[in-house]
This record gives sequence, structure tokens and C-alpha cells, in this order.
Amino acid sequence: MATGRRRSAEFVGNGPGHHANSIGSRRHDGAGEGADSSTEPHAPAEPVSAPAVGGNGTHGARYTTRHDVEALGVSLGPALHEECTDRLGDIEWFQSPWQKGGAATGYTSWRLPNAKVINAIVKVPIGPREHFWSTRLGEVDPMWWSSDACRHLPVPRVLASGQTLAGYDIAWVIEERVSGKPVSRDMSRDNLGRLFAAAAKFHHLASEVMPAEQGKRRSPMNWDALLGRGEEACRDNDIADAEEWISVIGRVREALPELLAVWRGRPMDTWCHGDLHPGNVLIRCDETCPEDRCCVLIDLALVHPGHWVEDALYLERLYWGRESALRGLDPLAALARHRREIGLHADEFDARLADIRRVLMGATSPAFLSQENDRVYLAAALERLRTILPRIGVHG
Repeated sequence: MATGRRRSAEFVGNGPGHHANSIGSRRHDGAGEGADSSTEPHAPAEPVSAPAVGGNGTHGARYTTRHDVEALGVSLGPALHEECTDRLGDIEWFQSPWQKGGAATGYTSWRLPNAKVINAIVKVPIGPREHFWSTRLGEVDPMWWSSDACRHLPVPRVLASGQTLAGYDIAWVIEERVSGKPVSRDMSRDNLGRLFAAAAKFHHLASEVMPAEQGKRRSPMNWDALLGRGEEACRDNDIADAEEWISVIGRVREALPELLAVWRGRPMDTWCHGDLHPGNVLIRCDETCPEDRCCVLIDLALVHPGHWVEDALYLERLYWGRESALRGLDPLAALARHRREIGLHADEFDARLADIRRVLMGATSPAFLSQENDRVYLAAALERLRTILPRIGVHG
């Protein structure tokens, strides 16, 4: 059966606020432990001596800016039009709050082979990991753009991409501008269910690109040092239940060799998204079938080999103390169910592995007081430790 997926050809949205969500900022979960970017094609993460061109581009295109930081995009616009000929429309560059580096992002349009014009997004330059996964998962044959398989991809559909621009090593991508809002704007139970369905589909499609076992592990995280830092923070700061925190962290440190033996021995058989939260998941709503909605995962710069529970628990942890926002859904159970529905594993062993992960994340929370001194979150983390430690055999 034809699917419209394409791997080889380079030609085949998302607006301000779509990627941004402050709830995704708590990154002390060790998500990168075991990940390595050496499995991906080489391309520099940032441009070197980008060409200084400007003014009106080819084919009468116009370029507008909102801030001086978009100058990079403006200078590269003509080269993009040279690459894409008359398929690429005018570009309106903007700098978004979520962008930490020098990348430029722009609204544009794209003309499909059937002459239909669609909204699109330009990203330039992008890092090698984001380029690799965006193109491997999102490239489609433009003749099959509206096919059922392409409309239900769990990532934005890619229209064009490249690893060089104007003779420089600059990776770039042009992809659809997804029509719907991020799930963070409408966290209904149905939309959260679509989020986990998309995550499971992402795991499946990524494994077809390359087995996660081929990914090389990074140096392991020094959990003992983080626990020690947390212990020190509890002594030096005015936090609730400081003495209990110190006691709990001490118990975790004593059990750490056994816990890490299990955690580091986990199957590394899944390409995890690495930043799974409702602000990084958009709702695709096709105008020809508005009731047919699915979710799209964006921001693929942190994809890494790991175990599937990492994605579920990354999202779960963001709502510790604010579980009502998840509308009664258990992220681990929801993602496990959707994985099983498409033939991926999710078994009883994973529940114990998830508990160990929760302990590692929860017990190191005080080490990050400078970034997230959130009393509600810290109280919820401590409550989980009270419950989970006896369950996994760590007693006081």
C-alpha cells in the first residue's frame, strides 16, 4: 500500500508560542544519560561566517523583520529562494522566546505540485540532530501530501531541507505550519490521549529509521554528586521538611549502587523524544476533515536512545503537585496502552524501572532550588519518595 513516505529526496508550521511552554524547563531528569549524537550525519550546529546578503530575494520575494536578531534569516532568505525556486513564498522572520541560539524562524508559504498553496515554517540554521530526525520522520512525497498516512504523521511534514546553503555548512528545513494549537492551550482528556498516541507512534517510526540500540551512550550522570548537592541545599536553605529531605536523600544514596545497576541496565531500545510536554505537541486539524485530529511532536533536538518510560515520566514529573491538569490520566499507563496497541512492548518490569526513575528524579530535586524553588512541586516529590521507597525495598 502506498504511504507517501519518502527518504531520499530533499524536497518533498508552527507559530510564536507553539513551541514555548515554561513547564518544560525542569531538565534535571538525566534524560541525556545514554544518548549520543554520533549516530547522526555530521553538520555544524551553528553557521560559520554566514553570507552577508540582503534586500529583495529571487522571484520578487520580500523580507520583513521584527527585531535585529532576525538579520541572519533575512541574509539567508535569498539563498533559500534560490534553492527552492518559485515554490517558496515570502518569508516573515521572527525571534521566538523559546529560541536559545542563533537560529531564525520564519512564516512562509509553499506551493505544492497541484498548485495548492499551504502555510509553512522555515528554520535556519538547525542542529544536526534536529535536522536528522525532522527529515527522516517528516519527509513525504508532495504528491501524497493529503493522504491519510501523511496527515497522521506524528511530526510536522517536511517540504524541503538541506545541509548546505549559499555554499556554507548550514542545515535548514521547511515544514508545514501545523494548523492547530499546542495541547497546552487545551488540555482536555481527549487531547492528552492524542498526545500519548502520537508519542507511541513517534517511538515506532523512529525505530524504523534506525534501531535505538545503535545509539552510543554518553558518560553516565553523576547521581551521587547531585544527591550530595541536594543534601547541602536542604541544610543551607529554608525549605519545608528539610530534615526529612536530608534523611530521604541519605537513604537513596545508600541504595544508589543497587538502583543504578537496574537503571543503567535498562533496555535502550527506544528513541525518546526527550522533551515531551504539552507545549511541544500541536494538534493537526485538516480543513477537509475538521473532526479528524491528531497530535504532532515538535522540537526534535533532544531525541536520544533510551527506554520508553523516560518520555512518560518526563511529562509526569512536570505536573507533580498539579496532577489535576492531566484530567485523571496517568502518563505512564496512557503511553503504555498506546504502545501496546501498535505492537510495542510495555510490561510489568517497566513499572519497577519507572519507580526507580521517579526516585532518582525526586531525590535530586533539592539540588536544583536555584532553578525551580517551587514548594508545591517539592512537596509532591517528597510525598512520592515516601510512597515509592518502601515499594522498591528502600527502608529507613
